[in-house]
Amino acid sequence: MKKILAVLLAGVCISAGAENVYIDANIGMNTSWSAVGLSADVGYMFNKYVGLEGGFTYSPGYSYNWGPNSWSSSYYMFDGAVKGVLPLSNMIDLYGKLGLAFNNYSSTWNGCSGCGGPAYSGSNVGLLMAGGVQFNLSRQWSLHVEDYASTGSNPNFLMFGGQFNF
Repeated sequence: MKKILAVLLAGVCISAGAENVYIDANIGMNTSWSAVGLSADVGYMFNKYVGLEGGFTYSPGYSYNWGPNSWSSSYYMFDGAVKGVLPLSNMIDLYGKLGLAFNNYSSTWNGCSGCGGPAYSGSNVGLLMAGGVQFNLSRQWSLHVEDYASTGSNPNFLMFGGQFNF
């Protein structure tokens, strides 16, 4: 009986704390390389104006093949940011993000038919800056359009996605 009561109490505590938690998933364009971009975020809103968010972005970059030669690249980013929200109405919010991003870029060149070309891989830490507009469909579901980039030689992303609030 005590174990059942402990599990129920833990469930209530977790539920109460999770009501300000959200997850989102996005698809869009790496506008620097004209390639697809995918991202996912998890966040916590302290109130309706301020929150914290962590995310992951991936872009397979681009791949070119001409004759026996090929070039390919990929990019990923981990980020953490403060999110500020300006509610315009019950249905529309503007938001901005400011934080840090860890970026990694790699590319491979296979040229001259049989000789492997140089591979490049680089990482940096940059300042993440983002802005977007969110359309609230219900208390739990919303859609958004967002533009973000990290300082340094990192790509810009224009993303469309959905968010689920617990």
